[in-house]
Amino acid sequence: MLTLGVPSIDPAISRTVDSRPKSVAAWLERLPFASPVESAQQLVTALYALNRSPLDEAARYTLMALYRPVVARVFGSLEIQLAGAGVPPRAQQRQLGVLLRELQLEYSIGYKHLLLAQIQPRSGRVNSRRLAEVTARLMAALRDVQLACYLTRTVLIPDLWREMHALYGYVQRTRLADSATDVTPAPSLAYRQAVLLALADPPHMSHAEILFTWRYLDQSAGLAQLGSLPVPTQLGFLIQTGGDMAPSPYTASQTSASLWLDSEALCSQLHATILQLRSGASPSRVGLPPEMEGELIQSVCIRLFKHWSSGVARTYKRYPTPGRPVQTVAGVGAIHRMLEKTEQAARPEPLETDLHQIHIVAPSFTGVAAASTVQWISSNDSAAGLALNGAPDAPLNLRVGDALAVRVGDAAAWSLGVIRWTRMCDARQVELGVERLSPQIQPAWVRPLRGGKLAEPALFVPGLASLRQNARLLVPHHLYQIGMDAEVRHAQRRYMLTFGKRFEHTPSFDLIDFTIFADLPT
Repeated sequence: MLTLGVPSIDPAISRTVDSRPKSVAAWLERLPFASPVESAQQLVTALYALNRSPLDEAARYTLMALYRPVVARVFGSLEIQLAGAGVPPRAQQRQLGVLLRELQLEYSIGYKHLLLAQIQPRSGRVNSRRLAEVTARLMAALRDVQLACYLTRTVLIPDLWREMHALYGYVQRTRLADSATDVTPAPSLAYRQAVLLALADPPHMSHAEILFTWRYLDQSAGLAQLGSLPVPTQLGFLIQTGGDMAPSPYTASQTSASLWLDSEALCSQLHATILQLRSGASPSRVGLPPEMEGELIQSVCIRLFKHWSSGVARTYKRYPTPGRPVQTVAGVGAIHRMLEKTEQAARPEPLETDLHQIHIVAPSFTGVAAASTVQWISSNDSAAGLALNGAPDAPLNLRVGDALAVRVGDAAAWSLGVIRWTRMCDARQVELGVERLSPQIQPAWVRPLRGGKLAEPALFVPGLASLRQNARLLVPHHLYQIGMDAEVRHAQRRYMLTFGKRFEHTPSFDLIDFTIFADLPT
């Protein structure tokens, strides 16, 4: 027997529900779509009441058909406004995230009611066509709840995967796994999309990367196949279906697994796509969703290939560090400002200087992020990075790919890292993973020699002789062009250099090599 969680009937709420199709259709047309927040609030309120009212199956089916395109439209509008959200989010972004999750959750509950009514019909007869449609729409709705949680950096709704696993088992037993509607994928396909999205590890992705993966799966998830037994010669994963656990690329062993996901054909297509991108083909030419710039799309495709072919093995062992304090400063501009203030505090008062002799004049910090230091607690550490948690009072809006200055414990020096994953455990508690990039950083000013641009804050990353690593520059993401000449000033030194290859590319910064071709007087 299929068990789905639905709220109990509330007579007080049910008296407020308008179940007349013509009246509901007219109200939906009048929603203020120019204000997605207001539209979402009204939809959540209406669906909440509808899901707690004792409607008969036919009336609920008609009303859900009216709500379906409107929910999709408002969800898309909210998602667009969440593109710049980080953790902890600002007040408006937090409201958007709550509405996004609640809208999809209440919408899915409507289809749970419909499926339960179909499974246990009062007349004793089952409408097989409607049953197939409702199961397809419910699986797609649960999959969309998963997406809403990933986009808002929150933990998955409890029992979400338990219900998806159970629903997939039900459609397999009733031979409805491949039944689809004109606009809704078959339950089997929606389930595979959800499994593959989880295996892609969205907490390690930016907002744009999650959406790119989502739309790529909409095109190509059908290449992956589900079976009961693993094939040793095929790429794939064992999927646990006995609990509320999401599939993970980091799971080493799955003793209670009952499904095998064959990803051989999907990975073969991804590999061919990566080769085409490397040869210079544009993303649109190879049929990829145009969500990001070409170079980022190529890196995401490589990442997906690794995650969907054999999973991800942790390179370094992690060690628990409960209670160890860690300080951070986020963002290139904020880190630069903090380092300059630290250097100025440690430096003796300078002699009078003829300002006309200085070619790079540091502009004011108007518009540059404040250098606020945030206190965290380290939960584990490794040679590659560390995991942090805390409940910041301010909306920091940290995002995957942001540069981070890190100071552990009583250390005096700041090291350089990058945020690799983020997650909100509740309304205030934040978790994030940081990869170490360098044990040392220095503030620098960079001024491109072409275009008459002003100097911009950047970070100088000293080389490490023990690793045979040359010095590098970390510059804002919009500044880098390979082969571009620039004037740089740091540590009381001025010189001209040429930008070289790029070691790291995120939506926030570029970490690059360079070649000095002229020293300048300070």
